[in-house]
Amino acid sequence: MPTGRARWFADVLQAGLDTKLLAEPDILAYVTPAVLAGAMPKPVLVRMFDAALSAGTISPKEIVQTASPELIGEHVAPALVWSCIAAGSERAGIPEVNGEKPKNEIGAREFLRRGLASALSTGVLTPKDIVQHVNAKVLGHFPDALTTKLLEVSLAAGKMNPELVVETLGVESIAKHAPTGVLWACFVKASEASTTASALPSASASASASPSPSPSPSPSPSPSPSPTVAPPVAKPAVPQPALEFVDDDVSSVFVDLEDADALDRMVLEVKARELEDKAKKGAIKRG
Repeated sequence: MPTGRARWFADVLQAGLDTKLLAEPDILAYVTPAVLAGAMPKPVLVRMFDAALSAGTISPKEIVQTASPELIGEHVAPALVWSCIAAGSERAGIPEVNGEKPKNEIGAREFLRRGLASALSTGVLTPKDIVQHVNAKVLGHFPDALTTKLLEVSLAAGKMNPELVVETLGVESIAKHAPTGVLWACFVKASEASTTASALPSASASASASPSPSPSPSPSPSPSPSPTVAPPVAKPAVPQPALEFVDDDVSSVFVDLEDADALDRMVLEVKARELEDKAKKGAIKRG
């Protein structure tokens, strides 16, 4: 089932062909044989070859009759379709670049009318999108009969909003009186989402292209808590000797040291006396 945007592209392509803003060769300049071969369903290609073989001839018109705007809008990348539409509109002078007016204003406005009507019916544009460009500055230059009608309806309703503006004036009047460059800005707005989306892979293509997700690994069991190691048993504290015992030991050491010193002094004194006696005896002998 084609999306709303695909239906809008198909309607705009068909409107371009009907109003002569586009021709079949213009379409095939973007929707090339390589694009057709890769985008079109195989049954469409079979019908195309069958018709060409039966007639013995093939032409851009015959190809577009088989690969219709509806099929192009549904199967060809939106960016390519929009490039084709934009190129045809620029050739026709619709964007009014540098003040240029459309070469065929009647055909250009019919093309724009059909595109706006399709955009609203398919949901590609909302009244708010249209009034964003067909704003107060543009509405103020509409014919008096239309501005009078808009004021009367707004006063009766006690409000003025984009839905009321579009419903009161109608797409036909808007396409007839708004500058074609302003209306073309609405077309650009309608194309923006589709051309941006075409840069991303579609959901179905992504699903088929990407490998099926591997089952998520089952969560590894949380490690069992390591057994609690009992703290080492504290050794009983060794009682410290009472202070008085320590003092006695120290005192005894001091006493021993003092006794040793006294003994040494006595030995020295004895040796000194012995030497002194020897010296005296030696002196007597010499005398």
